[in-house]
Amino acid sequence: MHDGAPAHYASNVRDWLDENFPGRWIGRRGALDWPARSPNLTPADYFLWGYLKDIVYQKKYRSLSSLKQSIISAFSTIDSDLCRKVCESVPERLQKCIDANGRQFEHLN
Repeated sequence: MHDGAPAHYASNVRDWLDENFPGRWIGRRGALDWPARSPNLTPADYFLWGYLKDIVYQKKYRSLSSLKQSIISAFSTIDSDLCRKVCESVPERLQKCIDANGRQFEHLN
C-alpha cells in the first residue's frame, strides 16, 4: 500500500508496482483502490503516531539532535505487551469500519 503522495503516484512507481506486485498493490489507480481520506486501519495510523506525538510534544527542543533523541526514547517506551494489545485491537477496529460502511467510525464507542 502507498499513500498517493506525488512521488508514490508517479507512473514509473506504478509501473514498478504493477510489475512486482501484479494485481496486489493498493493505491490510486492500482489493482485495489484505496480511497482518499480512508479510515486509519493500521496500528501505525491509529495508535503509533499519536502515541509518539503525545510523548515527544510535551516539551520544546533546542536542537534537532535532542528532538531525534526524544523520538528514539519515546519508541523505547513501547513494550511487547503494549504492541500485543494494539495489534489485538485490529479485528475490532476492522469490524467497526465494516459496521460504518467504510465511513468515519473513530468517534463511535
